[in-house]
Parts: sequence; structure tokens; C-alpha cells
Amino acid sequence: MQNNLVPVPVADDIFELSVANTRMAQALASQLRELEIAEDVVTGIETVSIRFHPRNFDRIVRLLGKLSVAEFAPAIDTEIEEIEITYGGQDGPDFDWVCEQVHLSPKAFIELHTSTVHTVEIIGFTPGFSYISGLPKTVSIPRLDNPRPRVAAGSIGISGAYTGTYALPGPGGWPIIGRTDRTLFDRTSDQPFSLTPGQRVRFKAV
Repeated sequence: MQNNLVPVPVADDIFELSVANTRMAQALASQLRELEIAEDVVTGIETVSIRFHPRNFDRIVRLLGKLSVAEFAPAIDTEIEEIEITYGGQDGPDFDWVCEQVHLSPKAFIELHTSTVHTVEIIGFTPGFSYISGLPKTVSIPRLDNPRPRVAAGSIGISGAYTGTYALPGPGGWPIIGRTDRTLFDRTSDQPFSLTPGQRVRFKAV
């Protein structure tokens, strides 16, 4: 298979690599971190961004020239994690509005959201915030025009093709449809955030 790990400059000390899917991005990023030749490695949905010291640029490019994307095939499916959600009410202040926008009854929306196996793609804009794919296009909702200054930990939002989980309290602009009592952040754990890229999840209505 022909190698297509071609670095595309996005800044003087950053370049980006494109791959086919999130799991390939995670696998490639993991290997680059182990090699310890980059200042920082950040994964996206289908990209890996690398920040480097100028003295290492030629070495990184030579390394990439020896790698093939075939080495970063998707991992075997993980076990399905169950996340219980209380939909609507105080826990989901935007739930009724979301149902109206997508022309579904609350019951129909919950059935749709809980009947699909979703996948954690990346950890996002705040610590532990998970972008979880699996929403059908028929329920695509934009972000709120006016983000909230504080969203409770455990809140579940949707936007575009993703469900988002707020592991920590903080600002957020996603419509909130519910909340989970599951501990998404445990500071005493070796792995403080319970969700990681590649995990498969199924939501369950409480």
C-alpha cells in the first residue's frame, strides 16, 4: 500500500497529517508520542497535528516516509459502555426544543438516541469533553446562539453529528438534552476521565 502520510504545514512549527478515520489517527498519534520526537501531538477526527522543534523536522519527515497507513488499521471493537441519561426537565433544559426542531416526540427522540451504538471519537475543547459520533443526520442540531457560562458536570448535549458529554462543569454552547450520574471524571484514578477515544457506548434512558 502506498504511503500517504504527507505532512501539510499549518504553521512554522506545526504540520498536519490526514488519515482515513479516528482510530487510525489515535494509533498514529500514540506511536509518534512513544518515539518522543515531537513537542506535542494532537488528534482530530481524521487528522494528527504535530508541533515540532525545527531541529527535528527532517527526522520526523524521514520517519513518516518509512511508515504506511496500513500500519494504523482500525482497532478491534471495544466492549460497549452503557451511559444512563435522565432526559429533559432540569437535567435537559433544551430537550423539548430539540425535539421540536427535529420533528420528533420526546419518546421517539429517546428511542432513536438509545437504539444506536455510538463511538467516542475525540476528547474536545474542555478537559474530558467527549465528541461521540452516531447521531443520524435527521437530528442534526446547531450550537446555541448564546453559550451558557456554566454547564453542570455530567450534562449531555448534541450538536451536528455528535453527542457531547461534559466531564467537568464549565462553559458550553451545545443544546443540553439530559444528564448522566455516571462519574466521568475521578481525580483519584490513574485514568481520571472514564471515556477515551475508540470506546463504543450505548445510551440508556433512566
